[in-house]
Amino acid sequence: MNSRQYWEQRATQREQEAQLIVEKYLAQMQQRLKEAQRDILQQIESFYARYARDNQISLHEARKLLTSQEIEAFKEVDLARFRAMALEGNPQYENLLNAISYRVRISRLELLLAQIEMTMLHLYGGKNGLQDYVYTGLVDVYQNSYYHFMYDFAMAGIPANVQILDDGTMREVMSYNWSGKEFSERIWGHEQETMQNIRKSLEQSFIIGRSIDKTAKEIVKVTDVAYSRAEALVRTEASFFHNLAAQNSYRDAGMEKYEILATLDMRTSDICRSQDGKIYNVKDYKPGTNAPPFHVRCRTTTIPYFDESEYANGEKRQSMNGLVDSVSYEEWHKKTVLR
Repeated sequence: MNSRQYWEQRATQREQEAQLIVEKYLAQMQQRLKEAQRDILQQIESFYARYARDNQISLHEARKLLTSQEIEAFKEVDLARFRAMALEGNPQYENLLNAISYRVRISRLELLLAQIEMTMLHLYGGKNGLQDYVYTGLVDVYQNSYYHFMYDFAMAGIPANVQILDDGTMREVMSYNWSGKEFSERIWGHEQETMQNIRKSLEQSFIIGRSIDKTAKEIVKVTDVAYSRAEALVRTEASFFHNLAAQNSYRDAGMEKYEILATLDMRTSDICRSQDGKIYNVKDYKPGTNAPPFHVRCRTTTIPYFDESEYANGEKRQSMNGLVDSVSYEEWHKKTVLR
């Protein structure tokens, strides 16, 4: 097996490993979104149970002000929950609290939307929320990919300076802004857009007199779209951090060039087909231009580039060092990373 085959096989294996990590976190995110979806539907059902006539609520009825008794109940239950959330230090929670806590007059619809937004904020920014899952998942992808890439260099007999990926290093890596916004900003952008769509859907339901069943179906559609967008974000960001790990491994192994390696099948995009096999300088690395991801849900990766003489040299070093057959990844990781 020549060296190019070795690197192609390693790249394919590492990309598959990254996808397995992504699938694990996406499953957890989907579960959290389903829980939030059920909470929102229960809030809407309670709203219909309290105010509907003939299983319908007009926009006029929805916009009626709360009674003094309902306001007191709001202060005792919902406002107390808002304040407890604000104590967690998330500015989004603080904004919601300030927007509603000093209101003397609140409509039925405003209260319902505030309850739903509280659920959405907790979904996206609370403990074990989508933001936590995305951050932890991307850290997992980067660390796993980087260490395995460095292991692959070791098994090829290529000396490299392995970086230890501690918490401080990972915070710096995760702050990399490659597409105009950090992933955390994109997550909160999704929350705001989803909340706007829920508001529009509810108002439309009240205008045309939808029943609770039809209203619930519309809300499910909106929240299902939210998951689809979150999935696309995670897969795209995972592609970026996986390939950034590859890029940094090339730097730490002293590589000067890399080659684009596209997954060629019926789903391969035109841009990835056109990039496949192109060779770029490591120092000129620019995601979206000469490195993956080239588009949303990109599956393209890279391999280190060697000319023919370097292939031969690499093979000679393998036989001289005897590394390939003698060291497992676990042994290498323990000796190199956990030393």
